[in-house]
Amino acid sequence: MHEISVTAHRRLSQTGLQQTTLDTLVLHQNIAHSMSDILTQHSPLFIKSYGRATESTAEFRGTSPSHTQVLWNGLRINSPMLGTVDFSTIPAFFIDQANLLHGASSLTLTGGGLGGAVDLSTQPTDVAGLGLQYIQGVGSFKTFDQFMRMTYGARRWQSSTRIAYATSRNDFRYTNYDKKVDVRDADGSIIRSYHPTERNRSGYFHDLHALQDFFYHPAAGGTLAASFWYTHSLRGLPFLSVDYRDDADFTNEQLQNAIRSALSYQRAFGPRWSVNTRAGYTYQDIAYDYFTTRPSATASPSPALGGSSAESSNAAEKNVITASQSYSQQGFLQAKADYMPAADWLLTADLGFAYNHVRSHDRSPFHIGDNYNRGRLETALSLSAKYRPTPRLALSTILREELYGRDLVPLIPAFFGEYKLIERRARGEEKRGRMRGGNFSSLIFKTSVARNYRYPTMDDLYFRPGGNPDLKPERGFTYDGGLEFSYRNSIPRPSNSAQTSWEGPDPTFSLHANLSVFDSYITDWIQWTPNAKGYWQPSNLKRVHNYGTELTLDATLQLPRQWTLALNTNYAYTPSINRSRELDAADTSYGKQLVYVPRHSANLSARLGWRTWMLTYQWHAYSERFTTTSNDVSRITGRLKPYYMSDLTLERQFRWRRCQTSLKGVVYNLLGSEYVTVLSRPMAGRHFELFLEVKY
Repeated sequence: MHEISVTAHRRLSQTGLQQTTLDTLVLHQNIAHSMSDILTQHSPLFIKSYGRATESTAEFRGTSPSHTQVLWNGLRINSPMLGTVDFSTIPAFFIDQANLLHGASSLTLTGGGLGGAVDLSTQPTDVAGLGLQYIQGVGSFKTFDQFMRMTYGARRWQSSTRIAYATSRNDFRYTNYDKKVDVRDADGSIIRSYHPTERNRSGYFHDLHALQDFFYHPAAGGTLAASFWYTHSLRGLPFLSVDYRDDADFTNEQLQNAIRSALSYQRAFGPRWSVNTRAGYTYQDIAYDYFTTRPSATASPSPALGGSSAESSNAAEKNVITASQSYSQQGFLQAKADYMPAADWLLTADLGFAYNHVRSHDRSPFHIGDNYNRGRLETALSLSAKYRPTPRLALSTILREELYGRDLVPLIPAFFGEYKLIERRARGEEKRGRMRGGNFSSLIFKTSVARNYRYPTMDDLYFRPGGNPDLKPERGFTYDGGLEFSYRNSIPRPSNSAQTSWEGPDPTFSLHANLSVFDSYITDWIQWTPNAKGYWQPSNLKRVHNYGTELTLDATLQLPRQWTLALNTNYAYTPSINRSRELDAADTSYGKQLVYVPRHSANLSARLGWRTWMLTYQWHAYSERFTTTSNDVSRITGRLKPYYMSDLTLERQFRWRRCQTSLKGVVYNLLGSEYVTVLSRPMAGRHFELFLEVKY
């Protein structure tokens, strides 16, 4: 076959964006993980995690978790109470596409992303007829993971049903370096000391997720989509490594139920107009219970001493310490229209409404009544224009206005630009009887500058005691610049294929790299601090300077005999410095790195494939993190040591006409590293899991 060339302009809608798109193969290979694991291993974000099935939040470019906005099928799912998202509650099995928008680029989707935004979505199935998929995982610490998906595709509609259920005792052993046990001789003198080996206590979890997607393509055109996501999660909260209490007497757990639904309709009216309308609703209730259970002083004798088991169990005395409950609801409406008056112009108008309502209360004897019961209407209007004056140059500007209740946020402007420094295409040529394939290379310079605001959360404003209704929005100003490089070179097999033993596709090498630098200033940073009355209260205290570098590199090499080698690596250098004034004479936090923000983070994923075999090695590392605003390391608890992690996966696929089976084994923490990501929260050592997948 003679070769053909296909050329196209870069999409105007992505002009100047600093964006990272996670490969769909990455999502499939980590199908049993949550999005917190995916982002840890395949993005420059730092995920602050307490372990599997415990809270995991994203710190984008050295900012706080509430500065990262998260969208699912266009619906913002940040908690209206805290402003954060727990990525451990998002199964990778439920995500078909994931994009990270860095810094100012998040304004193309939503406001408030002072660090950036994470855009997650589901996509229509491309399989006609019935499709079935089942995955069973069995791992260490009595961990069981089950995943099932049923799809059906017809000419005009598709359906996808997914269920994920995970349970585990999660009672791994670890060496507790926060405790010491002394060994004494007969005279009572200490002859040696050692760190005891303990188990992770109260770390159990039971997570159930169900997701239903419908996609319909009317005869008149367009696509109608509906998604419904239900979550039920019961999690024990692990005890600290410095805790000496008996977990048999204490119960510390969280129960969560959540419903998310999203409807959308998009349609193009000719070559110039397109519209996209969305509606959504989310409901979430979270119960946190912390109580002790001890035998009553009037307890009946135990069964061993003649008493009945019913009498013994009823004699237990329950002492409630905390019994908090929160309910949050959000309704969402959005309409977006795109208009192209010419081939090199794109105009966009986007109008959205969201109503949040939160009720929070505590039933414990130490707290009476509601923490607060409030609602708030949020409105956002965005206008943008994108223009390509020359084939190499593209410009974009965005004006965004937001209204929170009766408070109008100042106008949010953003400017983006990109210029193609290099763009080369070379066709194949025949030389000495051997056909040499064509290659492609491009180098694009990107830049952006934007202002952004994040309005205080409901807890910041109304929580009792401590809420501060006089808080001002956090303000950010961000400058971005970067280079995007792409290269592809293919060498077709010789014209006389009988002279070679090559099998499979032609040898191909592709490389995509993105280097960006950023400089960001955030003022009126909201910080909770203890006040003179003894409780914590938020104030606009900090001024933070974030700057640094982000590097992403993807390389793939297709070799003869169906060998494939792929490499993905990310690196981030993110100083996040406190530039606010000293609170008092003892405040030494000025000029210091923010707590729990590493200056250096990196990860690497390498895949080696041959026919139906795939070997994957994953590595990620973080530099030291400070636990105090003064960065004082005179005490052992002042810093968390640098650490790196390694995982190894081996997978084999078996294919038949209508069925495909794969067997995969994973070794987590391959080298048995002893580490913590949060102070006094030990993490699991080397452990294993085996997966069996069947697809029809």
